Formats: sequence, C-alpha cells, structure tokens
Amino acid sequence: MYGWAGKILRINLDDGSVTTEDTSKYLEYTGGIGFGYKVIFDEAPMAGPFDPENRIVFAVGPLTGSLAPSSGRSEVISISPHVYAPKSKKPLVTRSGFGGYWGAELKFAGYDALVVQGKARKPVFINVVNDEVTIEDASAMWGKDTFEAQDMIKAKTGDEKTQIAVIGPSGENLVRISPIIHRIGNAAGQGGFGAVMGSKNLKAIAIRGTKGVQVADKKNLIKYVKSVREFQPGPLGSTPLSHGPLSWTEKHIDPKDINKQALRFDQTESCAPWLNKYHVKSQSCYSCPQGCYSYMNVDGMGGGAVSCTQWFYSWLGNRDKTTFLANQLANKLGVDTFEMFPMIQFVWFLQDEKVDGKSLLDHMYDKKLVSAEIKKELENGHYTPDGVLGSGGLETLMNIITYRTGYLGDTLAEGFCRAMYNIADKFESLGMPEVARHVTRFEDMEGIMGGVVGGNGGWGMSAHYDPRTFGYYWAVNFAVENRDPNRHSMTNLVEWTGLTFEQAMPVAINHWGRDIAENALNDLHRERDVSLTWNGDKSAKANAYLGQFIHYRGCVKDSLTVCDWVFPIMTSGRKDRDYSGDISVEYKLFELVTGQKMTQKTLDDKAARIWVLHRLLTAMEWGGGRRVNLREEHDQLPEHFFAPTESRLLPPFPPAEPPHPPLIRENFEAVKDEYYRLMEWDEKTGMPTRRLMKRLGMDKELARFEKEAFALPA
Repeated sequence: MYGWAGKILRINLDDGSVTTEDTSKYLEYTGGIGFGYKVIFDEAPMAGPFDPENRIVFAVGPLTGSLAPSSGRSEVISISPHVYAPKSKKPLVTRSGFGGYWGAELKFAGYDALVVQGKARKPVFINVVNDEVTIEDASAMWGKDTFEAQDMIKAKTGDEKTQIAVIGPSGENLVRISPIIHRIGNAAGQGGFGAVMGSKNLKAIAIRGTKGVQVADKKNLIKYVKSVREFQPGPLGSTPLSHGPLSWTEKHIDPKDINKQALRFDQTESCAPWLNKYHVKSQSCYSCPQGCYSYMNVDGMGGGAVSCTQWFYSWLGNRDKTTFLANQLANKLGVDTFEMFPMIQFVWFLQDEKVDGKSLLDHMYDKKLVSAEIKKELENGHYTPDGVLGSGGLETLMNIITYRTGYLGDTLAEGFCRAMYNIADKFESLGMPEVARHVTRFEDMEGIMGGVVGGNGGWGMSAHYDPRTFGYYWAVNFAVENRDPNRHSMTNLVEWTGLTFEQAMPVAINHWGRDIAENALNDLHRERDVSLTWNGDKSAKANAYLGQFIHYRGCVKDSLTVCDWVFPIMTSGRKDRDYSGDISVEYKLFELVTGQKMTQKTLDDKAARIWVLHRLLTAMEWGGGRRVNLREEHDQLPEHFFAPTESRLLPPFPPAEPPHPPLIRENFEAVKDEYYRLMEWDEKTGMPTRRLMKRLGMDKELARFEKEAFALPA
C-alpha cells in the first residue's frame, strides 16, 4: 500500500485495550476527516461530547509524511462540546485540525488514524512507539500547563523527538473552548476537543515513529514537488504585492531557487512589529516551505510560536509585550484564541452597556454573580478612554475561564454565545428582564477588521469572514457547516493575496470562467454602502458553484491532509504567471503518492462522499433520528446578517467600519436552490438523495441511515 500506512490504532480507555484494524475498511473516505466521520457515523452518532462512548478520532491522509508540500496537518473529529445549536436534538459532529509534526510521526509509527473511546479511571497519557502502545499514568501531569506536561512526557520517554498532542488545565476542567495543543503553538482550536480529551481523563497522546512512508513514484514525485515549489505562493495565497496584517516581508522571488521560494513572511513584522527584537526565526510544519509561525523568546515569558489568530491581543489593540503574553497564556492554559475576539468584546460590553445608570457588570456584582476582586481586575482590562489596550485583566480573564472560577468564570468557560444567553437567563430568573434584554443586545455587535473576526457568526462561534462582505457563496458556506467555516479557498484569492480586485479577477476567470468570476466575486474594499453583486439566476448559479468548490476542496484538503492556508493553490507569487496558481495540484500529488490514477472529477467524488457523510450525521443528530428538513431547520444564518445596517452596534474599540448592506433572503434562498442541485441533494429538504448515494457507492451508509433515521428522497 502506497501513501497510507495500512493500520488504524484503537484505544478503549474503559478497559485499557489496544487493538488495530486495517485501513482498507475506510479507504473510500480517503483519510483525515473522511475517516473520522466514518467512525462517528458507524459507532456513536448520537453520543454526547462528554459521554465515554463518544469517539475522538485523530486522522491523517495519504499525503501525510510524504514529500508533498504543506502536508503536515492532523485532523481531529468528534461530537463537539463547543458547537452551539439549541434547536438540534443532539450535539453536532465537527472537525478541527492542527499542524506541526504529530501527524507525520503517526504515519511513521505505522498508523493512519488513532481512535479513542471510553474514560480512564485516572489521568493517563497514551504513548505510541511504533508497534508498542502503552497507556501511562499522567496523575503527576494533571493540572500542569501544556508546555510543562510535554517536557514531563519527554523526560519520561527519554526521547526529545517524541511528538505530543496535549491539553491544558482548561481541557481538564471541561471548558468548552479548549483546544488541543501540539509543541508550543500548533492548536486544534475550534470544536472544544481539549474538553473531550479531558472528559476521558486523557492528558496527552505521545507518538514516536521510525518506519517512514512508501510512495508509488518517488522520482516523479520529487520532480513534481520541485515544480510546485517554483510557483507555490506564501501563506494564505500571498503575492509580492501583499501588505497588511498577513503580508510578505521577504519579497524575493526566484522560481529556480526553491530555498528563496521558502522565504515568505515574518508574522512578527506584519502583526506586532514592537516585538521584532524578540523574533528568533520563522517556523514551519512538516514538509512545508512556508514558515508561517513566528518563533519568539520574550523576556520573562519564554519561547513560543505565534500565527494568525494567536495575535488576537494585537488585533484587539494591544501594543506592548502583552501581545505575546496573551498567546502564551492561551497555548499553555489551553484556550481557543479565535474565541477570544468575541469573548473580550463581550466582557467589554458588560462594562459599556448600562441599565438604570449601572453597567451590566455592576448589576452582576450587586447580585453576587462576580466578586469584587474579579470585577476590579476585569475593569483594569478595559480599553482606556484614549483607546489603548494594556495588560490589565488579561491574566484574570484567562484564568477564571480556565479554572471556571465563580459564576462568571464558569459561565464564560461555556463560550461567549452560551455565556450571553446564560447570563441573560440568570437575570430573568432574578426578576430583571430589562437587564437580561440588554445582555442579549451583544447579538447586535459587529466584529472587527471588517467582520474578519469577532461578533456572532453562528454555531456559537466567532464570525470568520462576513458573508455580507464576501458573498452569498460564503453565506452558504456558513449555513451548511456545523462550525465557523474556516475555509480559505476563496480568501486565498480575494483577501490575503495583495492583489487588487482588478488583478484577482483574471486569476478567477482562469480558474472558473468569466460567468462564475464576474457573477460571484465582490470587491472586498468597495464602499461600505455598496451591496453584493447580484445578477439574478447568473449570480445564484455562480455563488452556488463557488460554495460547492469551497466544500469539495475543503474535504479534499482535510482528507489528504494538506494545509488550508495553501491549498487549493489559487495564486502565485510570480508575475510571469499573471499571479495565477494551479488548482489541480492536489489530485496530481495524490496520484504520484498512492499510484492510483486520478482526475479532478474522481477526487471531487471522493470529497462528495465525505460531505454526504457529514450531512447524514448532521441530520441524525439534528432530529435525534427523526425526520428533519435541513434546508429549513439547519441551513440558516443568524438573523443579524439580514438585519438593516442601522440596527447593528459598532464596537467602540477597536474602531470598526459599519457592515456592508445586509443579505437579501430571497437571494440567499436562490443560491441554496442552485447549491442543492449541484450537490445532487433534494431541493426541498437539503438532504442527499438515494440516487446520489448509490452513484457514489454509499449503499451501506444509505442502508444504515435509513435503518437508524428515516428514508431519504429518491
């Protein structure tokens, strides 16, 4: 077998059993999230996130551990404690992922996935050294931060090359926004899977492998990877024209020198230049030329790696060393940095919003819902009247969430969206309906950076790019997912490239044709009062096409497994290519690694199987096994995306521009019509059809679903 290792490792913490099974059972689902969804679908689709029978699946794909560029990702799949869907009968399945070296090490140890179920009687960590798998006592590590715990595990194994995925104290305390941390900065952030590990008394999974990965055509793989490296863009599709929060600081492009191609950008320079003197180097994941992490060593805070939303305190307005402290606290304690955008905004809102002359936080203090000490510290963390964010209150906020300190800490540990409703319900129960109403006004708060982060995006998570800005294809992306969509397929082209809209348009036309490009893409930097492009049926079809592209390519990336910041390769740093990338790279790498003949259509069908399985799981969970109409019940957006602009609240800090005009519901529904047709799903219910599942060879899954739930449309 080429590409795949050939074995799945299973561990049952209830009885301590360790078994393996052949990967061949799951190959129709490629790897990564495909393997994970298949395990959940077959074994525990209705479990609660903290139930022992819930599975947490760590899976990689056939490209992991090979020379394929940017293939250092690991995917985590489970029933999520983070996802907030109050209308669903059961908690929903979702995914997360992390980079680094853990996934490659899993393959080198001889496994394509690791499935954990049950709950240990005491804290443990799993130690995998090739074929030797043991469950070790982790009592001494319980309560330790993620950095210290990893050091303790390496001291115990005696091998510095051991790769570890670990949880912090937040995961141990079942904080719903707890990530899984690898090394000093790689994080499976969304989904709350650190809490799933904590519910199983599982502190960490340590891997050491020495077996390597067999590829089908090594000679031509090396040749092809070199050719890809000659035009592969920087992280998030950057070009040498980039400027802004994630831009290139190294502009040199030499297509014949792949080492120069690897010099991409220095995130310290881009996101926190006041920390430049602490920057040590750029840091990459396995088999990746990008170097998108900044490794820094800051006085009194030690070494750490920072990338993307880990700069959250800088993006929220801090301009001193606390930017790095915020990252270190999040990674050590185990708190999702993306969640911190709306979380900090919400804590500020509790201080800014007043009823009867008192802030909401003061009302909480009056009712003994927050102590005087914590209230004072949080107020110290408020931005100053002249718009400066300092260090005060940050450690208090992170710690009360991590350790669920008092009513407020315990509530914030549920995530910002649950916290908002819980606090409102508490005031209602205290006979204070007007205060309760003002708490939920936070729903009206916009995010920062034009809606790139912050605010309520749906599914209990921060808004990750604003569909009012990006387009109806992004609205469908939000609605059909079970989490913030976090797919960079399109933002790699239109947001982070450094290309103007006029420069990006020829690239889009090259990839999809003029009709799709001109009727779906929108200039993100248009005036704030300019609505999305809409040209009737042409726009509906074009947006649906891009919605399908995002979902299929997302499933491809997360099953192979390769980096979302890189694939599909939409753009290039080279002017001689007119800044155009190559969106066929994934299937060509798949063929060279596995030896299986491949086309884009064949790979898209593999993605379709995975997306259908996600859809079936969602339907089972949403209805608790009873018939559901996912189109009407699930595939919706928070109402505020359709609300008039004047009804929205702008964050007082950091200053934010008003949102673009609201979505038009009829247009949104028209795009859904076309999306369901393209996906071969039933237009009335949004369910996959029996015909589609038979075409994809999913007869077993069809039979199981109809036995456990309800009959699908023909």
